[in-house]
Amino acid sequence: MKILALFFAVFLLMLQGTLGFMRAPNNDVQCKQAGGTCSTDLCPLPNMRPFGRCQRGVPCCRVFYD
Repeated sequence: MKILALFFAVFLLMLQGTLGFMRAPNNDVQCKQAGGTCSTDLCPLPNMRPFGRCQRGVPCCRVFYD
């Protein structure tokens, strides 16, 4: 039973580390890695929405399907 508690603790630590990758991008490289594009204006297509920022406050846009 102690091994189960240890396994659960290790699992939570691993999960906590992976949740950092879900944060919104804050530079050009992170935007591209997340599948987005840096737009100089508003997001161009109607189904594209900003989900982070590139450098200098430019929005990082990605296609979202509702």
